[in-house]
Amino acid sequence: MSAPDRMSGASLETSAQCQLKCPLCFLRSYTERPEPSLMPLAVARAAAPHLAGLESVDLTGWGEPLLNPRLFEIIAIVREHFSGRLAMTTNGLLLDRKAMSRLIDFELDTVCVSVDAAGERAYNRARPGGDFSRLMRSLEEFATLREERGAKTPRLFATFLLRRSALSELADFTGLAAAHGLDGVVFQLLTGVFSDSGLGEATHRAYYGNDFDEGLLGSAVGRAKQAAPSGFIIAGPERIFSAPVGGCGGFDLSRPFITSSGLVSVCCAMAYPCALIRRDGRLERTASVVFGDVLETPLPAIWEDPAYRKVRAEIQAGRVNEACGDCIALYMKPGEVFQAR
Repeated sequence: MSAPDRMSGASLETSAQCQLKCPLCFLRSYTERPEPSLMPLAVARAAAPHLAGLESVDLTGWGEPLLNPRLFEIIAIVREHFSGRLAMTTNGLLLDRKAMSRLIDFELDTVCVSVDAAGERAYNRARPGGDFSRLMRSLEEFATLREERGAKTPRLFATFLLRRSALSELADFTGLAAAHGLDGVVFQLLTGVFSDSGLGEATHRAYYGNDFDEGLLGSAVGRAKQAAPSGFIIAGPERIFSAPVGGCGGFDLSRPFITSSGLVSVCCAMAYPCALIRRDGRLERTASVVFGDVLETPLPAIWEDPAYRKVRAEIQAGRVNEACGDCIALYMKPGEVFQAR
């Protein structure tokens, strides 16, 4: 992880709006809706000049980027100033051939597609309102188009939010992604828990002290690795510990999070008021903590704001501060990356 006193990248929330109502989505924890929920060009124009020389930019918040009708204009503005690694996460339901071509044209490094299931029935439970068959066709078409264009990027990943009830799907999910021409899968722990049902699906126990047998997760991930063809990548899952590990394992402190309206925060969780279950089982309602607005103050000046610097230093030192509370990310480390041989 980069040192938190040097800005190495940024996350631009091109959309805080989604057409799906996934029951475990962190967006459902927000106690106030983002406004505007689709990033206007003015925010992109204000932020983009300060992205030059950074290592990476992510175009994702908690919404669906392709819902923003100005998305590709935003990407063009970013690319005028930024030539580094550009990534995006999408639910994939609006990935038509034109969108795929534009993502290849703009040389995105990575596109992650949230799938969360190895079959249609499980997909409908995890991502109600989606269309599994259409999504699978789109993923295969994207991989094929990339090959036809002779492009090496974007690398395509399918993501899977780990749940107790779905661990048996991991090997099949890995095979499904490989069969559709994807480069890998990303396994993510359920960490933004805001309901008892979510807590019951968590596949870790050190933070909440619940009764989950973590050997089940290890076995499921092991079977997924065995199912991976040569060269296929499996990223994650994260690791949760019983004590703070120093720093933040959920969000890179060197990458400010810029909301759809232009507000700057440490991370996507801190950017909006939300309600989360903490370690002691309480449902805690947290206030948003932001340090400036790119429409009013240049991003480098916000980054150097004493209050922002103080919070970054406290998180890095492992001290529980008012901004974070006892957030689960303080107990978390990123997962490892496995590539099948």
